Amino acid sequence: MKALKLIFILFMTIDFNVYADKNEQLVTQGKGLYNQHCVMCHGASGAGDGPVGSNLSKKIQPFKKYSDKQIIDILNGGKKDVMPDYRATLTAEQKEAIAKYINSL
Repeated sequence: MKALKLIFILFMTIDFNVYADKNEQLVTQGKGLYNQHCVMCHGASGAGDGPVGSNLSKKIQPFKKYSDKQIIDILNGGKKDVMPDYRATLTAEQKEAIAKYINSL
């Protein structure tokens, strides 16, 4: 019973705003990176209607709901003949930030 009380007290003292602030920072960072690397093909809303994307022979599909990990995997691998591989271009945190931003759209 004492352990349960201790866990409850520790849980109540956690500052969840720290996590919210970090998430907001990642989304803000992700927006800038998205505008730099992605918007030209995917468009501002992720509909695939960016100035370059709308002129590609293979139509870019609007974003679906993917987990952050799935988006990071796509960024790491690219899409054959359509999307570059960002494995060496972006850091792990930058890819996480883009994923968070995409999922905030």
